[in-house]
Amino acid sequence: MNRFRGVSLKLQVALDGDWAHSLDVLRAVRPYIDIAEIGTPLVFREGMAAARRLREAFPDLTLLADLKIMDAGQHEAEIAFDAGCDLVTVLGLAADPTVRGAVSAARRAGGQVVADLIQVPDLLDRAARLLDLGCDVLCVHTAYDLQAPGVSPLADLERLRAAFPVAALAVAGGIRAETIHPVRGAAPHIVIVGGAIVTAPDPAAAAAVIRARMED
Repeated sequence: MNRFRGVSLKLQVALDGDWAHSLDVLRAVRPYIDIAEIGTPLVFREGMAAARRLREAFPDLTLLADLKIMDAGQHEAEIAFDAGCDLVTVLGLAADPTVRGAVSAARRAGGQVVADLIQVPDLLDRAARLLDLGCDVLCVHTAYDLQAPGVSPLADLERLRAAFPVAALAVAGGIRAETIHPVRGAAPHIVIVGGAIVTAPDPAAAAAVIRARMED
């Protein structure tokens, strides 16, 4: 059963800093967020020890490991689930057997797979295939290196929602308080925010504003 269908919009915070900063941010923003993402840079720094430590500190919080799996899908997904994560990301560009492996690991662990559509050229065709392969969530993601020129994930999110009216969708890439309303209009299930929260002078206040705009 997909845990995101038929539920209210969820806020996911992407923790990409070092361990100490990430833990401080998460403690501050916990009242406002639904999912904590162990971001790829944090995984590079700390490995799955970060997941185990966060699971111990926040036993009831939904954890996502942003592994961006591209190969060895079953094996790498199992590492995240064994560390206590609830969700893991696989790249939409990964080969079908890799995606199947990640999905298989998720089913055994009671977890779920998020397909990251970053840089996927044939968006709708690949999205349909990823759903057929068993991915639970499709994530529209504007790459970090493309955000400075002003590239937004909104247009792709709208295309996906029109093509897949009931699919669970997530959106990431430069989202901040000022862009929540347009994004919300495309009916995603998960809004992923990184820098607008974690680099803010007051992460709790920033998260509170974003949460309020998600709900007003």
